[in-house]
Amino acid sequence: MLISRIFTTVTLKYQNRFGLTKTRSFLSHPSVGLSSENGSNQGNQPLNALDSLSTKKSIDDSTNNEWLWAYLRDRQSFSDLTEAQRRRVIEIELQTLRESGDRVPEVVPDDRWTQLINTPIVEHRKSIYGYLFLRELYRKRRASIVAENNIRRIESIKRRQELLAEGKPPTNYPGYSSIFRHLGRQQEKYLREQAFLAPAILGEAVVIDCGFENEHAREHYLLNLVDQIQYLFAEIHRYHSPSFVYLCNLSKDGRLQAEFNRRSPLETLCLEPTESSYLDVFPQEKLIYLSPDSNVEMTSFDHDAVYIIGGIIDLSGKKPLTFGKAKRDNIRHQRFPIDRYVKFGGGSGKTLTIDQVYNILMTLKHTGSWTEAFKYIPDRKVVERYSGKLDEKQQFEYEKFGRWTGLNAKH
Repeated sequence: MLISRIFTTVTLKYQNRFGLTKTRSFLSHPSVGLSSENGSNQGNQPLNALDSLSTKKSIDDSTNNEWLWAYLRDRQSFSDLTEAQRRRVIEIELQTLRESGDRVPEVVPDDRWTQLINTPIVEHRKSIYGYLFLRELYRKRRASIVAENNIRRIESIKRRQELLAEGKPPTNYPGYSSIFRHLGRQQEKYLREQAFLAPAILGEAVVIDCGFENEHAREHYLLNLVDQIQYLFAEIHRYHSPSFVYLCNLSKDGRLQAEFNRRSPLETLCLEPTESSYLDVFPQEKLIYLSPDSNVEMTSFDHDAVYIIGGIIDLSGKKPLTFGKAKRDNIRHQRFPIDRYVKFGGGSGKTLTIDQVYNILMTLKHTGSWTEAFKYIPDRKVVERYSGKLDEKQQFEYEKFGRWTGLNAKH
């Protein structure tokens, strides 16, 4: 459908150019009589030169764009084109989609052209266009918010100077004359991260396995993964003893490390990044890999265990990557008893983000209640939340399904 629209757009464009060229050639033809031959010759010289240039340009364009006609007419493969030709096709795609009202960015960043040129499938390129459109829209909104904040800050400074000039206090905050006026965001960050010190000393840890970097073919999956790791610290103030976080199998030359360096270095976060495997950092008998494909159901939080969360954005959930890695490393594996407490909607996936899994673990660690822990599953995915215990009918259906699939087997 998109190729047909591109073909129609290009055809109309060159039809209009060809008609304009023929019109100019007709007007400059010597058979068209003018009142004065000398004047006509003198006046037609620049016109004829302009027409010859435009005709030559149209011929050059048609010669240079023969590959484009062949690509659109014969449905040639995108991979057979050169890099410059692919870039030209992408530019025409963007123009066509923009004129059709689709969501495409106004400007493609320079670092995204390589990804687009190396993406041969049209639908995959359209998904990248949609992502770039949303990112561009977010940056525009962010820039407007920053501009409004700057204006508000300038007005606040002026108002403060006016109050100081009149001999009045610049604020109504009661702690202005106390030591608490000096506590800013950086000090609040330090106080919040003090909660990690005791668990780090006692060895209470949660591992995020960053060894799935090659599984993320699309760049925005890695960006989403970095967002989820940074979101771990959003709810830390709710727990008096949150488990310390290790990032294992993190390559120093990988894309994940480069994205952390671009945003904020890992040294500024209260976690421990390492290239070593979790098998080299912790005893093997303490490790438990959390996987939705595991056939062992988690019943309670083990304070002596080290839980591993797979650092992967798995939107489809079709590949048991974490379960397979736990089998290869010969370590224990468990899954959350989500079906006992939560009923998901038909169109919503059961995948959980890294920060949601971490908050579920920490809530279970501090309260021991699965009902409280599963409150971190978003309401948009949930149709019904069970009170904690299943009734007899639900218990029978769950056990029957477990016997049929082998999910209730203990290993």
